[in-house]
Amino acid sequence: MLLLPNCLQLCKKLRHDAEDCPDYTDACIMLEEFCIFAAELARLCERGTATVPMNTSCSLHGDGKGINHKTGSKRMAYEVFLGGSCNPTTWRSDIAIPTLQNLGITYYNPQVSQWGPELIAQEYEAKQTARVLLFVIDNQTRNSAGIIEAAQLAATRSESLVLVIYPYRQGQTILGETVSTQEYYDLMNGLLVLQYLMERQRIPIFKSVSVALHCTSKMLREKINVQDCMSTEGGIRPIRISLTQNGMDAVTYSQCLVTKASKEVGYRRRKLREIFKSIDVDDSGTVKLGEAWIMLQSNTMCNNVSLSDLLNTVNKSVRCVRHAEIYRTLIDGFPAKGDPTELRINFEQFCVLASESLWTRTKSNGISCESEIPSVWNILCRKTSNFLRRVIVHPFNHFLDWTNSFVQEFEKRDIYIGVVSKDLFWLESSAVPLIESMRLSLHRPSLNEYNVRVLPQELQKIKNSRLILLIVPQHSRGIAIMALAAHLIGLRVKLVLCVQTLPEGSIVSDDQLTEQARKDYNRGRMYLSDYATREGVPVFQNIADALQHAIQLVQSPC
Repeated sequence: MLLLPNCLQLCKKLRHDAEDCPDYTDACIMLEEFCIFAAELARLCERGTATVPMNTSCSLHGDGKGINHKTGSKRMAYEVFLGGSCNPTTWRSDIAIPTLQNLGITYYNPQVSQWGPELIAQEYEAKQTARVLLFVIDNQTRNSAGIIEAAQLAATRSESLVLVIYPYRQGQTILGETVSTQEYYDLMNGLLVLQYLMERQRIPIFKSVSVALHCTSKMLREKINVQDCMSTEGGIRPIRISLTQNGMDAVTYSQCLVTKASKEVGYRRRKLREIFKSIDVDDSGTVKLGEAWIMLQSNTMCNNVSLSDLLNTVNKSVRCVRHAEIYRTLIDGFPAKGDPTELRINFEQFCVLASESLWTRTKSNGISCESEIPSVWNILCRKTSNFLRRVIVHPFNHFLDWTNSFVQEFEKRDIYIGVVSKDLFWLESSAVPLIESMRLSLHRPSLNEYNVRVLPQELQKIKNSRLILLIVPQHSRGIAIMALAAHLIGLRVKLVLCVQTLPEGSIVSDDQLTEQARKDYNRGRMYLSDYATREGVPVFQNIADALQHAIQLVQSPC
């Protein structure tokens, strides 16, 4: 009995024939081989998802190892690009590739044993022409580049992106290294920011590769978008991840936030101590009020508030009992007659004066601290939205439009500067005065980190700014702000980036980064910088240079 070869065997034979005969346009095949080849070609042409000219590689599947025999030849347009987590994950070889082969779906696999720069163009073309982008964020790696790429694709390929996320677990290991509580928080915060950006584009997140492959097959078979995959008949359901689902309870989460805040307070106090010592040259423990005020003007740039106005504010407004006592000693020490600038103050009074000066400046700029405190109405909206997510079959249809209507509107300004962690001090002490000296207006971030609680407000500020400057510093893992940056580039927002690599021996939030961790987070920085450069977005390493360039762009008439 004659056994006809299947499609995979035929492809292997065609590849073998091509290798034996470089000029393989003259290669011969049997009639039954031709029939199978013609049937496969007809199937691909009917779908309209592949172009298979005779001078291309004959393989129906790609693993990055194929070689074009002619320069400039047209490559096959694979139906699925397998992106996301690579080594040591095996989701491609264990699940995705066997399933796609059984379904007769062509794919491109960028995971190879030996990667080289020559594969960059090939990967880029495969990604651009693929009908479906199947991305898996696996918890076996830190995924800094994967999260950034997914955030970018959420903006540029929202109808084709099929995303799977396996959330991190508290106390787990990555490549043999135990993840600290703070790193777990940073990694999960990056995933939550990515999830928020996905939801804004109505893109579902899938719980497993198998479910995502089901959706992928349905998209190709029915020629639909990923948003149309959600149906009761198909059994395909999106998931939502949360910070507490894999081991971090509310108490631990609160402790993380308190730790972050405490470190920020400690950092600011050290900076104020340095300023105080620079004035207290004789090490007496006290300085003149006038000298202190001049120094605060030059460092926190409160030059729009006079000393007398500040003292009147101090005398009238008391925000806590402890400050009230310190304020009272300050006020009571003023001479009835004479110059109050000659009054000497200690370091604690100096800190309170700096705090009050910043508070007064913030109020004068029209920024209310109440915007950082969720109102009862906002809490009610969140509770209601969570309920709707659970009971409505299509959770992505109207939810975000409904909740976004409650986000505070912000006035139009020239520049938005996004910073994290310690750079908030640089923003207030250096960037703000320089920008205001140029008679430009700006929006600042509400907090010193980006998370899903403040992201709706920050995106409103970004929307109402002529130019965006984002700083990815060398003292932060920076996952969330890098994901935001990649998404904004994809949305064609006018942007300037400062991306600083993590140096050897980096310490982030009191965590000594291992060499592997440092390389992982720097890989994300390299991906973001490369993507930004290709899209024409200016990228700097020096924060001052980035600020100057941003100001020049805003001031330019074009």
